[in-house]
Amino acid sequence: MIQTPRAPRFISFLAVALLSLASVAVAQEQKIQFPDASQRSNVKQRVGLTDVEIDYARPSKNDREIFGGLVPHGKLWRTGANAPTRIKFSDTVKLGDKELPAGEYVLLTIPNANEWTLILSKDAKMQSTGDYKEENDAARITVKPATLPAAVETFTIGLADVKGAAATLHLDWDTTRVAVPLTTDDIEKVSKQLETAAGAAPLDARTAFQAASFYYDHNKDMNQAAKWIDQALEKNPNAYFMHMRRAQIQARLGNKQEATASANKTIEILKADKDPDEAALNSAQMIIDGLK
Repeated sequence: MIQTPRAPRFISFLAVALLSLASVAVAQEQKIQFPDASQRSNVKQRVGLTDVEIDYARPSKNDREIFGGLVPHGKLWRTGANAPTRIKFSDTVKLGDKELPAGEYVLLTIPNANEWTLILSKDAKMQSTGDYKEENDAARITVKPATLPAAVETFTIGLADVKGAAATLHLDWDTTRVAVPLTTDDIEKVSKQLETAAGAAPLDARTAFQAASFYYDHNKDMNQAAKWIDQALEKNPNAYFMHMRRAQIQARLGNKQEATASANKTIEILKADKDPDEAALNSAQMIIDGLK
């Protein structure tokens, strides 16, 4: 019986294998990634009970004249690089004097030497300023720019001065800063809920402490705050931070003796720990010293 030569079949197999390896090599080459000249950034910040998220790209100055040069005055700017900047709110906010419902917006600007216009567009799918239509504006806000003492190399959008239900949205680049107050109505919402709770059954320890702290932080009814912190301490008498809050509330009420006693109790509980919180100890002592 005459056998068929195997060499051609082997050569065919080898050719297929080499082609497969070549394809893998090409695929691997295609996966090479290079850094963007303007890196993307994602800013997330909770303001009150509202989540704010900003997605944008950050160009650098690179010794260029920015506003009035690279970014012309009087023309629509995508407020970053590569693609329009997007900003999202989980609940209703007020930006400057304009109210914006929860949702996602595109943030555009028109820079000028003495005045900027911030535009929030409802067209969240916008890909470039060429897609912009004024009819989709959710808000237009006029802001006067400020001069920074030192140049900012990389364009920056941030949320600063975050306190309670308020913050400042700011845009910084080169020596220019544009800042707009951002507020929510979360304080009013919580206040209404607590006003209802004040006449109801006692709260659990955690909620009572939070309610007392909320009233203290926002300088509301201190007598009601004192009732809530006492409720919390009845159920959790060894929590030094609750005694600290009681000392602060009583001090604001002008009850020096009770405030001093609560601050001393805070120190006593802390010192019983092998590794006491020095910052808390100092804070309690500062309350006592301030009452003398």
